Amino acid sequence: MGRRGEITVFLSMCFLCIGALLCVMIESARTAGSRYYFQVAVNGGLDVLLSRYHRRLWEEYRILALEYESEKELSDQLELYVKRYLEADNWYPMELEAVDVTGLQSISQENGDYLAEEIVSYMKYGVVSHFTIQPEEADQLRKDVKEALGAGALTGMYSGQEKETRKLEQAVEDLADNIRQQERYKEEAKEALMSDDEDGFYSAAGKYKKAAQNYPRLMKQYRKQADALSKKQRESRAEIHKIKPDLQENRGELLEKQWNPYDTYIEQDGERYREFAFQEQVSAGNLELMKETEELVEELLEYREEYEKNEEDDEEEEIWLEPAARMWDEQYKSSRINLGSGSGDKEKQNLLDQVQRMIQGGLLSLVMPEGSVISQAAVSSAGLPSEGLCQGGQKAGSLAEQVLVGEYCGYFFLNAVKEGEHELQYEMEYLLNGAGTDRENLEKTVTELFAVREGLNLIHILADSAKRDQARALALAITGSVGLAPLTEIVACLVMGIWAMGETIQDLRTLMAGGKVPLWKKREDWNMSLEGLLDMGRGTLPRESAKDSSGKGFSYEGYLKLLLLKEDPAQKHMRILDLMQINIGRTQPGFLITNCAYRVDIHGKACGKHVFFALPIVENMIRGEKGYPLEAAAGKAY
Repeated sequence: MGRRGEITVFLSMCFLCIGALLCVMIESARTAGSRYYFQVAVNGGLDVLLSRYHRRLWEEYRILALEYESEKELSDQLELYVKRYLEADNWYPMELEAVDVTGLQSISQENGDYLAEEIVSYMKYGVVSHFTIQPEEADQLRKDVKEALGAGALTGMYSGQEKETRKLEQAVEDLADNIRQQERYKEEAKEALMSDDEDGFYSAAGKYKKAAQNYPRLMKQYRKQADALSKKQRESRAEIHKIKPDLQENRGELLEKQWNPYDTYIEQDGERYREFAFQEQVSAGNLELMKETEELVEELLEYREEYEKNEEDDEEEEIWLEPAARMWDEQYKSSRINLGSGSGDKEKQNLLDQVQRMIQGGLLSLVMPEGSVISQAAVSSAGLPSEGLCQGGQKAGSLAEQVLVGEYCGYFFLNAVKEGEHELQYEMEYLLNGAGTDRENLEKTVTELFAVREGLNLIHILADSAKRDQARALALAITGSVGLAPLTEIVACLVMGIWAMGETIQDLRTLMAGGKVPLWKKREDWNMSLEGLLDMGRGTLPRESAKDSSGKGFSYEGYLKLLLLKEDPAQKHMRILDLMQINIGRTQPGFLITNCAYRVDIHGKACGKHVFFALPIVENMIRGEKGYPLEAAAGKAY
C-alpha cells in the first residue's frame, strides 16, 4: 500500500514559514542592536580621541584640549579607533565606510569663552580652597575700584586747575608790580620837579612811561590766563559730572564740593578784573598827563633860561618847576586797587611741586624695592590668540565666574612679586595691559594701581576733618595774604591731592615689598604726615614697610585681581591663552593653542551585514539585499 506525504509536506512548509518568521524577527532585533553598537563604536572612538588631550596644557594649567594638525588627521585617527570596535567577533558584523569630523571648535573660539568654562569648572571643583576675593564681595569691590579711578582722576584736575590759578595769580602780581612801579616813578618825578631837577624828572618820566606803556601787555596776559582758568573749570565740571555716576553714597557731593573755592575765586576775580581793566584807562590818562607835564616843564625851563639871562645878579633861589609838580601831583589819578603783598612760604610750595615732579618723572624708581631688577623680557604678538580678538564673545560670564577666573590667574601666573621661570615675568600685568615687554606692562600696571590708591586716599582725606584742617593750615602758610581769599582753599585742594599722592607712594612701596594695604583706610592705617610729605620733596623717600603678609588688606597680587575685575572678559581670556601658548612654545616650538580643540563633532557611516537572511525564501522577501546602511553622530566637549 503506498504512503501519502501531504502531511509531511504540509508540516515542512509550516516549519519553513515559522523558521523564516523567526529569522526575520531575530534579524530585525539584531539589526537594531547593530545600529546601537555602531553608535557605541562612534562614541567610543571619540572618547579615545579626546583622551589624547595635550598633557602639558593639563599639567601646567589644568586645561583639557586636543591638539591637532588638520581635520583629516582627526578623521583618520577616528577610523582606526572605530574599526577596532567593528573588528570584534560578535553578532554585529559590519564594514566601516567613513568617519568624518563635522564640527571642530578650538578652545580659543568665542573669544575664549570655552576656556573660561574650563577654568570655572576647575576652580569650583579643583584644589584651590582660599580665595582672595569672595564672589559675593565682587560687585562691591568692582564699584570701589571704579570709584577710586574716578576720584584719582580728580587729583590731576586739582593740580591742573591750581597751576592755571597760580599762573593767573602771577599775572595779577605782574600787574600789581607794574602799578607799584608807576606809583614809585610818579613820586620820583614829583620830587625831581619840586627840587628843580630836570634831569631827575626826565629820568623818572622815562621810567614811568615805560611802565605805563607796558600795562596793556600785562593786562592782555591777565585776560588770557583768566580765560584759560575759566575754560579749565568748565572742563573739570564736565569731567566730574561724567565720573559722578561711578561714585557711591555722598562721595560725589563730597568731591564736587571741592570745586566751590574755584567758583568763588573766578567770581571774585571777575570783580578784580574790572578793577584792573579800569586801571588800564587810568594809566592811559596818566600817560597823557605826563606828556602835558613834560610840555609844561619845557616851557618853564625856557622861561627860566630867559629870566636868568636878564637877571644875572639875582641871588634869590626860586623853584621854577613847581607849577609842573603841582599839576602832576594834583591831576595824577592813583590806583585804588589793594596791592598789599603777602609773606607766603615759597619753600613749602616748591617742596610740594618737587613731589609732583618726582611722581611724574617715573613711578617705578620710587616704588620698587631697593636692589630689585626690572625684567627686560619681551615677546612678539605675531601669532598670538589675542591678535584674532573679535568684538565681544558669546557670553561674558557672571561676575562670580570672573572672580574665579581672576583667582585662577593668581594661582597659575607670575607677577612682579611672584617669581618663576616663564618667558614673561610679569604675566598678570600682561593680562591687564597686553604690551609686548615686561617693563611696559609693569609701568602701566603700577600707574593704574597708583590711580586707584590715589583716589581711595583722596576720598579718605576729604572725609577726615582733621586732615582737611592740616591741609588748610599748610595752604595758608604757602599763600600768606596774597591774592583772593578762596586762593587758600584752592591751594588746600592741591595739598590734599599731593598728600594723597605721597601716601600712595608709601602704599605701593609696601605692596611691592610683599606687604598688604587695606582698600579703605581708617585713621590708624594712615602712614604719611604732611611733614613726611615735605621731606619727600627734599628727596627723602618713605621707608619700605613690608608688613606681615597675613595682615589686613590686599597684597599686590590681590590688587591685580581687583583690577582684572574691571577688564573686558574676552580680552582677558585671550591674553590667558597668549601666555599658555608662549610658555608651552618654549619647549614645543610651533605650538599654537588655536590648534587645540575644545569640542569635536563627528558623523560615521557603515554597512551592516545580514546574518539570519540566508534562507532563499527570506532572501526573496528582502529582494536579495546583502547589507543595510548604518549612520551615527556624536559630539563631545571637555
